[in-house]
Amino acid sequence: MTTPWMDTLTTPGSYFVLTPADTTPAAFYQKLWHDFHRLDDVGFVDPSDQSVIPFLSVADNILIDSPKNDVERLRQFLLDNEYTELNTHDFLDKPASTLNETERFYVQLFRFLLLKRHFIVTTNFLDHQGVSTFRIFFNLLENVLQSTQSHLIMVTSDHEMIDGQPPERLLNASMFKRE
Repeated sequence: MTTPWMDTLTTPGSYFVLTPADTTPAAFYQKLWHDFHRLDDVGFVDPSDQSVIPFLSVADNILIDSPKNDVERLRQFLLDNEYTELNTHDFLDKPASTLNETERFYVQLFRFLLLKRHFIVTTNFLDHQGVSTFRIFFNLLENVLQSTQSHLIMVTSDHEMIDGQPPERLLNASMFKRE
């Protein structure tokens, strides 16, 4: 099943939704989750939530919902998509309890990419990390999204994150209506 907003996203990559003035990014993200989390092709990433299980390794967390827990497939995915700094035993084998917010984001993102979710909605966790950190993250992420034919939809209230983005990557919050 698709929705009108899914149908408008024809090019894989990153998209941005500026939070409506009458709500917070967290509240808008919650609304999207409530309306669309049951769709098979949608994943929701929130680095502050509890979907990363602290007593499991990073690799086990990424592969938790996979049909087969295949660490070699994960390593190949990371290598193919130039995430070499994450494709190490040190990172994949460490306990998830030691992860920072950005690393928890990657765990959830890779989980959904390996599950072939083509629409991934995330909170505005990058808003407070600055534009330079965002640009590095964005460039690396864009390659992965293109190769997996996926769309990352970032909910944000930060106008600085939106400035300079191509108009076709900016989404209007009103398009996310439940049918």
